[in-house]
Amino acid sequence: MKKLTTMLALALCTTTSVWAQRTPEHPLDIKDVTVSMHSIFDAWEIGIPPGEVTEMDEQFYISRVRPLARIDEGDYRIHQNVDPGRKMCLWVPLDDPSTKWKALPRYCLEGDNFSMWSYLDIHGNWTAPWVRVSAGMTDAAHKNGVKVGCVLSVPFAAYLSPYGTDDNSRNFRKLIERNDDDTFKNSRKLVEIMKYYGIDGLGCNSEFRSTTGFMSDIIDFFADCHVKAKEIGWDFQLHWYDGTNEGGSYQFDRGLGSHNEKMFGNGEKVVTDMMFANYNWSDGLLKNSVAYAEKLNRNSYDYYAGFDIQGRAYKAPWKALLNNKISIGFWGAHAQSLLHQSATDDGTSDIAIQKAYLQKQELTFSGGYRNPGLLPSVREDATLANSDLKTFHGLATFISAKSTLQQLPFVTRFSLGNGLTFKKEGKTVFDHKWYNLGMQDFLPTWRWWITDRQDVVTTENVEGLVKADLVFEDAWFGGSCMKLHGKTEFSRVKLFKTKFDIQPDYTISITYKTLNGTGTNAKLFVAKGDALNQYKEISIPAAANQGEWTTFTAKLSDLGLQANDVVAMLGISVENTPEDYAMLVGELSVINPGQTFTTVKPDIKEVEILRGRYNALDFKVRYASREEAGGVKTYNDEVGTWYYEIYFQQQGQAEQLLTATPSWAAYVIDAPVVPGMEGREGRFGVRAVSPDGKNGSAIAWTEYQEIPYNEPSSKLIINKPVIKPNESFVIKFEDTMQKPAQKWEVKDPLTGTSMGSVSNASELELSIAKVGLYDLYITNSEGDESITRGFVQITPESTGAMPQILTFASDIQKAETDKEVKFSYTSKDGEGRVSRGLKIVDPNMFMVPGEAQTTMTYSYAVWFKVESYSHDKQGTNLINKNTIADSWPHNNWGDLWVTIRPEWGKHAANEVSFNTMGWTAHDSPNEDMMSTGYSITPNVWNHLVVTQENKLQKMYLNGKKLAETTFNASTRRENSSDSRIDKTAVANIFFGGGGVYKSGFNGWIDEVQVWNKALTDEEVLACMNGYEDAPEGLIAYYTFENKAEDETFANLGKGGDLKGKVVVMEGSGGEGTSSASYVQKAADNQHIGYPGIPGSLEIKTAPEWNLAGATLPAETNGKELKVTYKTAGTFNAGLMISNLWGKDSENLAEYITIVQGGTGIDKFDAELGLSVYPNPFVESVNMKFLESGEYSVNILDVKGNQIKSIVLKANEGEIVNVSVEGGQGMYLLQVMKDGKLYRTLKLVKK
Repeated sequence: MKKLTTMLALALCTTTSVWAQRTPEHPLDIKDVTVSMHSIFDAWEIGIPPGEVTEMDEQFYISRVRPLARIDEGDYRIHQNVDPGRKMCLWVPLDDPSTKWKALPRYCLEGDNFSMWSYLDIHGNWTAPWVRVSAGMTDAAHKNGVKVGCVLSVPFAAYLSPYGTDDNSRNFRKLIERNDDDTFKNSRKLVEIMKYYGIDGLGCNSEFRSTTGFMSDIIDFFADCHVKAKEIGWDFQLHWYDGTNEGGSYQFDRGLGSHNEKMFGNGEKVVTDMMFANYNWSDGLLKNSVAYAEKLNRNSYDYYAGFDIQGRAYKAPWKALLNNKISIGFWGAHAQSLLHQSATDDGTSDIAIQKAYLQKQELTFSGGYRNPGLLPSVREDATLANSDLKTFHGLATFISAKSTLQQLPFVTRFSLGNGLTFKKEGKTVFDHKWYNLGMQDFLPTWRWWITDRQDVVTTENVEGLVKADLVFEDAWFGGSCMKLHGKTEFSRVKLFKTKFDIQPDYTISITYKTLNGTGTNAKLFVAKGDALNQYKEISIPAAANQGEWTTFTAKLSDLGLQANDVVAMLGISVENTPEDYAMLVGELSVINPGQTFTTVKPDIKEVEILRGRYNALDFKVRYASREEAGGVKTYNDEVGTWYYEIYFQQQGQAEQLLTATPSWAAYVIDAPVVPGMEGREGRFGVRAVSPDGKNGSAIAWTEYQEIPYNEPSSKLIINKPVIKPNESFVIKFEDTMQKPAQKWEVKDPLTGTSMGSVSNASELELSIAKVGLYDLYITNSEGDESITRGFVQITPESTGAMPQILTFASDIQKAETDKEVKFSYTSKDGEGRVSRGLKIVDPNMFMVPGEAQTTMTYSYAVWFKVESYSHDKQGTNLINKNTIADSWPHNNWGDLWVTIRPEWGKHAANEVSFNTMGWTAHDSPNEDMMSTGYSITPNVWNHLVVTQENKLQKMYLNGKKLAETTFNASTRRENSSDSRIDKTAVANIFFGGGGVYKSGFNGWIDEVQVWNKALTDEEVLACMNGYEDAPEGLIAYYTFENKAEDETFANLGKGGDLKGKVVVMEGSGGEGTSSASYVQKAADNQHIGYPGIPGSLEIKTAPEWNLAGATLPAETNGKELKVTYKTAGTFNAGLMISNLWGKDSENLAEYITIVQGGTGIDKFDAELGLSVYPNPFVESVNMKFLESGEYSVNILDVKGNQIKSIVLKANEGEIVNVSVEGGQGMYLLQVMKDGKLYRTLKLVKK
């Protein structure tokens, strides 16, 4: 018998998370330089880690991917009017909100995985300090021919001088040091360092002041860097904000002229390679700049028209660019790229951000149709909202897509460099989210250039073309793949611009998966460089099975290609597909089968085990494929390697691939370990993979070593999701290796009374008589105390409970076929009625009309339960009162904002803050108005009240007052004179919903109340229980018990017809909301609300019978069930009962024996008083006696030898099973009763 009760897992509030969504939950274990460059430059030797950086961590900054040149001769464009000389600089961060992670590998999905490299010339990498760029960023950029920069960010109006003691002055002073012969001492060293790491450019946020002499030295130094770089085969660049000029002053919006010509440089003395103009340029200013660049014998495309995409989005005089040979530069902002940061169009979950970010990139670069072959007319008023960008002209209007694909082998798995899991050959090898930008593949040159049968795309046919996307739903290798889907008569998907010199025996290969049926309706095609509109095709055969990966390989001769042909384009055409057509493409390759690689087996240099938990470990590993010395770096292609696979094997377990990386060090979080103290040894492995992805080295393994257990988990599990008065419950650690805690205790938070405790134990079993919310205190084995607020919730019997099976049995355990057997059970059903909760899934939010609160005196009350956190920089929105009609920043913060905060200063993660208009330190909460010491635990109901009475503010959690302060600057938007506030618009009240720097709430809310007074302590306790009739002062009240046909909720308060509804903000683009609107969505109130309040949601318990072999009746809902069995045998019997609170189950193994019945056996019984069956038999026979008594049973072989003898006490009609040992053949069965022979029968064993 096995009884199962599901345990409910809940996470303690003492998490180490800072920003769990935008930033990893795990620590950053890769350390970098923490001092300014000037303090380490002299001691910095190429090939030796600078400062305190270890050899292990240094590898995460050394790019091992050789920079690739772009196709030049033979390049082609979609639009002939687009000048291929125009360039693009993305001078934005590639980072997270903390500005710590850059492009370092991590174990979450969310991260900036920018992928539209084909339209970039420079990525300025705004938050990367000088000469420190994470290798993943460089690897991805360089394989696409994009230059990588880093930035010295000098504060606005700072004064830099040869004698300055500030870090910025000292950095420049160090660089411009001279030798005795007046040559620059450090220019050669600087560019050698940059080449070693793979850094192309130095950038400067140059809006500082200085002297003419100091600026002259700086200009001469950077000019010398260009010269020295050419000598060592490197291409040095300077990226300069067009502020500070050669005179040492800063002058903006003047274009190129006499004031900055030395800073820009001339044809003989290049200084700045990307001069970034401030944002107020015009057609006239650009024309003058073009003319001045020509006068200086410089390319005018080295001057970039700057776009402030943080403050202005894409609102700029784009049309002026059409007539001027000026390049394009985007800036914005200081922590994250605004393209990435604003990708919350569809919510703030990691997958929602990633999908929106992909779409935002494609809309930005490929235009509103996501097809660079069809570009909308030029707009000058676009925001960053994806909905608005659907009519944006796209950067493809100005810039042609570039490609580096002119060498073989060519292999892409369409990896974006991150994933929900890590896969190899279509199978999940590490079930963990991950990010490593260095593993981003070559991605389609155009996203997505798709044409019809006539090879054109128009506004009339674009909707009829197949849809193409990069998706995370599956992968052949890595975490993503390409998906073609939807109905089309014919579509030609032009994927890659190439320049492959081929031979007929070279192969083209595609790995794909069909999701609906097995037909692909698709062909691979290529086009030659001298015939781009003449396509050579080959059909992709049907998949072997729907939903399984299939690989098809053909020789290029099968496509009609001949020796020395040049393949200039790769793609896929699809034809006559239905609406539900969907094909995933996991790999596409062109390979010379005769090309071989000497892939060097790496040598593991060191392993650092960072942390060991009961079920996982974190580690770093460093390896080398060649010994290096003298500052000479080895590229992976020199050792026959594309990337490295990282393995772990626990003693006695199978080896497991965990990740892959092009770097010579790897970082792994949560490598799985079988729990327990036994077998806690493991080894670490590295395998180099060849450039064709098909072969590689053997795995290099370390010796087995001990896996430490040094990070116990504080996660708790409780055996019941809802607890009733006097009902026993158990709380324990999920970590089975956790030492017993010094003390477990449950307290009443209002009185501090202990409800029960236990010492030196691994779990707590308790029952509590009184309904209420109780806090759990744990003092762990080290003496550290943690508190989980409201963890134990005792609720009334009337709201239902988890069901419990008391008994489960049948009336008989042995029966004949077709005879009725009655199963029955008894149980505690836990039925009742409970309050309904409203499910909020970001980006949805519950909107209350703003008229519910019109003064400076009010209270907000709500029951809420967080499902999971996805904190952004400032946390998660819980309550906001604001409007999209206001301009930044009031559209984001508004009248008031209640936020669940990340860890901040001395405050633990997930404390609640309450702020009102007048508070301007938006990144920081008001410490006097926080739930200090009270964190919100996921999957636990909590009750919050915030009140304001003029300037006096209070906060209550679960009925306890936690904060009280007077905030004298508090005001309302209606009382403000700020011109950014639209006083004609009403600021509504929102529960949930994201914003800039704040993620949206995911979870449930109940009992929403808005009062026109500040509640007293007693009224706060009363409001927690809800109301049959709203008292005076309760203006807006929503219980979610009844939903109207229009998906709204009636106001049960005194404020009149203030309907509440679920809405989503559509058309928001970063900080701008001028084009946004609130769109109503369906409301989901089919969820349990706070279990302490009765309501209309019925808790009904129903059984699910699992009776193997039985024929069940149509009606199975009762506690008794009559069944029959058609075949003989021994069968299991199982029962599960469930309701909305949970389930209980009982499984009885080999519980009932069924024998073959019928009239023959009945006659036999009547004549002999005994039946024996089956006969012939296999292992045993069943004996059924018609008379009660004591029987002796002997089993004899054919020679009369006794095999077995047993004594049976049988009741009338009882069936007894008797096993017969021995081989196959005939046996005699003797049955004795009262010392006399009763019956003798022949048996045959099969």
